[in-house]
Amino acid sequence: MGRHFFSRFLFVFLLSAVLLQPVSAIGSRGGAKIPNTPMYDNKLFHFGFSLGMNFMNFSVGTDENLGFEGDTVLSVRHRSQPGFVVGVVTNLRLGKYFDLRFIPSFSMGTRSLEYTTNLPGQGVVEDKQDIESIMLFLPLEFKWKAARMTNHRPYVTAGFQYTLDMANRKIREQGNATDEEYKMKLNPHDFGVTVGLGWDFFLPYNNKIAVELKAYFGFRDVLFRENNIYTDRITRLDSRMIQLIVTFE
Repeated sequence: MGRHFFSRFLFVFLLSAVLLQPVSAIGSRGGAKIPNTPMYDNKLFHFGFSLGMNFMNFSVGTDENLGFEGDTVLSVRHRSQPGFVVGVVTNLRLGKYFDLRFIPSFSMGTRSLEYTTNLPGQGVVEDKQDIESIMLFLPLEFKWKAARMTNHRPYVTAGFQYTLDMANRKIREQGNATDEEYKMKLNPHDFGVTVGLGWDFFLPYNNKIAVELKAYFGFRDVLFRENNIYTDRITRLDSRMIQLIVTFE
C-alpha cells in the first residue's frame, strides 16, 4: 500500500479536522446551542450530492531483478496529480447509529509511472507515462455515526466499490498499439474496499453538510501486459486513491 500513501491520508485528515473546528459553532447563538433539524435522523431515506477532489495513484510491485546490471529498466516510480469527483448520495437509515449508503460518482484524474531506462545506443533515459482516467465509482458503504452533539457529529464509513475506467487504453485498436501515447494500458474493471472518516454538520432548513476523507484500495491487478519494457518488470499494479469530499444532504 505504501508508506507515502498512508502518510498523505493521515496528513489530509488531520488538516481537514483542524479546518472543521470553526464550523462546529454552527447553530450556536449568544452562547446557547440550538439544535437544528432535530428530526433529521428519523428519515428512512435522504438524498444529496457530493463534490470533492481526489489523488489517484498506484501500488506498484516490481520484478526482483529490476535495476540489476544489464537490465534495460533501472527503476519504476509512481506519481499522482489532483483530480475532481462528483456524485449522487442515497442514504438508507438502518438504525440510530447505522446507515447504508450508495454514492455513484464520476471522477477524473491522472496517474503517472516514471521509468529510468538504459537502452542500447541511448544511455540512461527518463521516461514518464501519464495515464488519464475517467472513472465511474459504484460504492456501497456502511456508515457508523456517533451520538449527535447538538449540531455536529463524527462518523466512519467502510464498504465495497466497483470501479469502471471509461478512458482505459485496453480498448484501443491493435493498430494503435505502437502509438507513443499508449505504451501503458490498463484493464477497465476494478473492485476494492473503501474506508472513510467524516464529520456531519446540521444546518437550518432541514439539511446538513459533511466533510469526509476517504481512501480506496483496489484488489485487482489493473495492468494490461503487452510484452514490452513498460510492463515486463511490473509484477502487479493496484489502484489506490484518496478523496476529500463535501456532501450536501
